[in-house]
Amino acid sequence: MSRRHKLPVATYRLQLSGQFTLADAALAVPHLAALGISHVYLSPIFAAAPGSSHGYDVIDSNRVSPQLGGIEALYVLDGVLRQHDMGLILDIVPNHVGVVGALNPWWRDVLRFGRRSEFAGFFDIDWDGQPQMPSGVLVYPSLGRPFGAALEAGELSLGYDGTELVVHYFDQSLPLTPASYLAALGLPPSDLGETLSDPGALPSLAGLLEAIANATPADAANELRGMAQIVESEPSLRTWIDGRLAQINGTAGDPASFDELEAILGAQPYRLAYWRVSGEEINYRRFFDVNSLAALRVEVPQVFAATHELIARLVRGGIVTGLRVDHVDGLYAPGEYLARLRELVDDAVPPENICPIWVEKILARDERLPAWPVAGSTGYDFLAVAGELAISANGARALARAYDSFTGARHVYDDIAYAARKHVAERSFAGEVTVLALQLHRLSQRGRLYRDNTLAGLREAIAALIACFPVYRTYFDEEGTDASEAAWIRGAATRAVLRDPDVTPEAMEFLTQVLLLSPEPENEAERAQWVHFRRRFQQVSAPVMAKGVEDTTLFRYSRLLALNEVGCAADSNGTSPERAHAWFKSRSKEWPGSMSATTTHDTKRSEDVRNRLAVLSELPREWGLAARTWSRLNATKRRQADGREVPDPDTEHYLYQTLIGAWEGRWDTAFHARIEEHMTKALREAKLSTSWMKVDEAYESAVLEFVREILDSRRRGTFPAQLDRFVARLRPAAALNSLVMVALKCLAPGIPDFYQGSELPIFQLTDPDNRRPMDLSGLSRAAHADAGPVPPPPMTPEAKAWLTKRLLALRGRAPDLFGEGGYRSVLATGEHGANLFCFFRELEGQRLLVILPRVVAGFLDAEGNIQPGTFDNTVVPLPGRSASCSNWLTGEDYSECEEVNAGAALARFPLAVLVQGEIQ
Repeated sequence: MSRRHKLPVATYRLQLSGQFTLADAALAVPHLAALGISHVYLSPIFAAAPGSSHGYDVIDSNRVSPQLGGIEALYVLDGVLRQHDMGLILDIVPNHVGVVGALNPWWRDVLRFGRRSEFAGFFDIDWDGQPQMPSGVLVYPSLGRPFGAALEAGELSLGYDGTELVVHYFDQSLPLTPASYLAALGLPPSDLGETLSDPGALPSLAGLLEAIANATPADAANELRGMAQIVESEPSLRTWIDGRLAQINGTAGDPASFDELEAILGAQPYRLAYWRVSGEEINYRRFFDVNSLAALRVEVPQVFAATHELIARLVRGGIVTGLRVDHVDGLYAPGEYLARLRELVDDAVPPENICPIWVEKILARDERLPAWPVAGSTGYDFLAVAGELAISANGARALARAYDSFTGARHVYDDIAYAARKHVAERSFAGEVTVLALQLHRLSQRGRLYRDNTLAGLREAIAALIACFPVYRTYFDEEGTDASEAAWIRGAATRAVLRDPDVTPEAMEFLTQVLLLSPEPENEAERAQWVHFRRRFQQVSAPVMAKGVEDTTLFRYSRLLALNEVGCAADSNGTSPERAHAWFKSRSKEWPGSMSATTTHDTKRSEDVRNRLAVLSELPREWGLAARTWSRLNATKRRQADGREVPDPDTEHYLYQTLIGAWEGRWDTAFHARIEEHMTKALREAKLSTSWMKVDEAYESAVLEFVREILDSRRRGTFPAQLDRFVARLRPAAALNSLVMVALKCLAPGIPDFYQGSELPIFQLTDPDNRRPMDLSGLSRAAHADAGPVPPPPMTPEAKAWLTKRLLALRGRAPDLFGEGGYRSVLATGEHGANLFCFFRELEGQRLLVILPRVVAGFLDAEGNIQPGTFDNTVVPLPGRSASCSNWLTGEDYSECEEVNAGAALARFPLAVLVQGEIQ
């Protein structure tokens, strides 16, 4: 079996866009092969909204994006990959499609025909989900201002595009339902026939307009084509249509002139609305709270088939050799979907080949990946464990005290997270929660015990329960209720009633009863409705958790930003070596094919930013003193906004850690712009003084002015100079943390996953900063550098690239060891044994001992080397004597040894990888 049809040795994610296309990806392949990568891992390649920077706004899932180069460019990339025996992993998007501008043909048809559309069942639309709206109307919040204001400003108008009547809104063109054609145009006047070259065209058009107005969706397309042919052949008819529509479109400054247009728009199957109403009144499910991404009902076989045609062809053709499933938690029935996808893939590949599937799944600290037919997750769980190993537990607790002291407030993380999730549930997802509440209210009216629960009470219970959830979602199927998931539900219900005085025990009791099917309804039809409700509930809890924690709490709470990451626990005090060993051992048995990610397109901070900030936990006193000093130094630069001083202490604390993490040694305009862009996003995501929904320009301007002032490095003794010195203090330990993370990623159970550029130090913040087009020159420099057993100085950028290439060469030499080999912790004994994380892997004569330092900032010299004598009294046992044993990183010989002196092993390079037996 070729390397491309096996589990990967290592994957490398490339973020495609109009600035980095499939052709650019092909140019990267030789460098990736030289680095030791076995599989290129692409962001979505499907046709997306024009100008898409990420590819998740798919408008046609069965066409390769022309912006990326189309199918031809994909075949060119495939040819280059085959030359290097490399595979291709594709990120697929089953949960949603892009609907901005109604460019998606399925969505456009729904706008045209409403619930009569053959594609209405493709989308999660509750046509009766908003009681204040007429039944059968899709709420489409796509206007930049309230409907009436947009209408009377002339921003909405009717037009004819040569194929159908449309509603123009700036660059958007939305279809007019055929039933409105006669209302919009009327019948053509008889004297119009005198201007036509074909006298029969006029009665034909009149007949077609009547036919169109009464056509079924199946017939309308033919009738519209007939109308287009007649109008194209008779310019006078086009002139009449344009003139009639101009009369309807109204005149700015004359409100009454828009009455007819308003009436026609009001008769559409969709209601054009201000985007701000989406939180409360939207009645279609979205990706998170993004109005332009409408969720699909991929659980319907017809929808699955329609959205996976190209995927099946690419797998069957051997072009795609692995799949990454985006946002699996958004699906109605994730397990059933993955079983169907696995079946599709297995039917498409020969028996001797494999095509692994990975799922993007955020796991809580003690949560386990469900037993799905996949190779594993995309690795946020690894990111959390590896990152927490670098945290000093005592230092993290000291940082909490320093944080409270700096801000003058006590921060209780659980309270902050609950408030954020509740805020998001009641605002960003108010429409989804209302739809759930309506469903639950209908169920409650069927039994006398719960009939007195009000709609408002049930809505409050749903929002509070989700806000107390300890995980993103549960995975109850139609039949069973997992005991641990049931415990999460009951625990969250108890906390919700205690936290929220507006939640009645009766409402929570009924909600819990339905979610747990306990006791089950005796009526099968009612039971099916209960099952449907709880699946819908599961779909809502995940995005509320994501937006409430990832995109709100992590911007409100800044004790230690190294832990403010997707998949991490921001209130954690790190993880113990014992817990990490237990986690890796479990992973080696249950999910050895899971990815080990350290930076992704969705991380809030790249790995090197986090690894630098983690050092603050080792130096809490120095950090506390520095932060207070900087605050006093910069006090005169604070501004006033709406009668208050800005930035507030929490924002200032967040800013200082952001600057520490992102600093790259150049105080230039590009760095300033990145920080200002990030701070603007951080302020809006926090949703406290400003937000995306309601921008406070005065407040934001005041904060950004403060940022510009403190970053002015033109004077000596200024804040930038002090920040320079403080970052220099962190750099040795930060560089070591990054090297240790590379070693864990490459050597511990799992498949190492690299994000574009991460083979070298990268200091990126959340998107869009981390989605900038990749620089191939850096990859080339890293890939083609010497990777022999002579390590560069540990603090240089070359050290990370060298270690990456060196360890990937080791994985390539012994792929079975890393794919199937077991995992065993090794205890270092002696003076500083607690500062070493050691493990052993073995498979059929191939043996590997890894020695990694942790929390050693006080043991490093200015060059990042471990100070002589530190580990001289620390010993690491070798699990068995071997006639051949050497340090893979430095070449030192340990043959016939029973133990290793840690001081000697770490003298030439601050981590060691000892190989025995056939792995030599």
